[in-house]
Amino acid sequence: MNAIEQRLRAAMRETAEEITPDGIPPLRLPPDQARARRGSSSWKLRRRWLGWVAPLAAAAAVVAVVLGIQGVFSTVRSPAPASTGHGLGPALAHPVTVYVGGLHLVTPILTATNTALPPIRVSNASGIVFTPDGNTAYVLISGPALPGPGTVVPIRTATNTALPPITVGRFPRAIAITPDGKTIYVTNYGSGTVTPIRTATNTALPPIRVGDGPGAIAITPDGKTAYVANEESGTLTPIRTATNTALAPIRVGVDLSGGQGDIVITPDGSTAYILNRQSGTVTPIRTATNTALPPIRIGNSRYAPFAIAITPDGSTVYVADAAQGSPFQEGTVVPIRTATNTALAPIRVGDFPVYIAITPDGKTAYVTNQASDTVTPIRTATDTALAPVQVGGNPGVIAITPDGKTAYVTVNDTVVPILTATNQALRPIKVVPDILEFIAVTP
Repeated sequence: MNAIEQRLRAAMRETAEEITPDGIPPLRLPPDQARARRGSSSWKLRRRWLGWVAPLAAAAAVVAVVLGIQGVFSTVRSPAPASTGHGLGPALAHPVTVYVGGLHLVTPILTATNTALPPIRVSNASGIVFTPDGNTAYVLISGPALPGPGTVVPIRTATNTALPPITVGRFPRAIAITPDGKTIYVTNYGSGTVTPIRTATNTALPPIRVGDGPGAIAITPDGKTAYVANEESGTLTPIRTATNTALAPIRVGVDLSGGQGDIVITPDGSTAYILNRQSGTVTPIRTATNTALPPIRIGNSRYAPFAIAITPDGSTVYVADAAQGSPFQEGTVVPIRTATNTALAPIRVGDFPVYIAITPDGKTAYVTNQASDTVTPIRTATDTALAPVQVGGNPGVIAITPDGKTAYVTVNDTVVPILTATNQALRPIKVVPDILEFIAVTP
């Protein structure tokens, strides 16, 4: 983290700490778990540079900051087989629900009516994953880099009830779940480890030592290997999930800028793609041999490539290029053909694109342009941008329902639904004022 990032993130934290939910005092974790805020994916975001735009573009406003997170705020999740309530008793029916979370709360939104339900009181939520049956959500709670640990809070989605927290390592950065829903993996940036969690018992297993500053994580579709981006080491560590053992690290880039969503994997599991922000490249990894292939050039300067997504058929990777790192320049999205690992002509979108989500049928990619207050749909068959959708100030992360009919975008302290059939923005859904870090939809 350079000096500018440190100052901007500190300013963002000061702004965030002035926010308290209307009528609902922020519920903090015990002091040893109160999280020291960090910057983008996701985002979501994000703990990366999403918070960077707010002080510059809207100093007087509260901006939606998202990660994974990445990302978000997550890592790209391959379709998983249905299962029944791992470790939480009989499977419980649940409606399709959007979960949006941040500094003080996690708010469920029913997609059938686009209404916000009572918020779930957790502090410092930074990411979320679901079991394949959608019955349980696991929310990542980030503790300080030193010395306290973070936690993961299970939530029953049928009742939106939080269960006892599961302790992980220091300063957790990202969370991922295996396709069978049996194991969760949490990267602990401050500990240099990854914590596996058995969902059958909601217990943490012994941490796995990886590289320095582990951030983003993604799991292959067969569930056999997890890949962890070590930000400080510039490496990628494969983990064999059958034995929870780390393999030899793979050198991939200068700055991996971890968080949710900075690694994507093809549906056949043959290739992983990791974003290298400072070098302006994407590095393909051949998973059969765990070898890095030649990097693919995306940006022309530091912090240009900002987000990455892959189509469901695995034919194309899309990378958001934030116009050489400036929030006031028109950005682009660069398609990469995975068959040849070649970058195609950039697609012009709005100013400072920060997140990409793709519909389940793979026909449309949606890009949030934080400095343009828009979302740009891209027709993937022709790689052409459609008319931008006006959504309001500082759009952050975006999630799409399993049926592909609606996209949900975080916009300050609201969530804006977009009908994908017409690309029409609906009335914003008001949530309790908060710094929004992630958004995700139940399977």
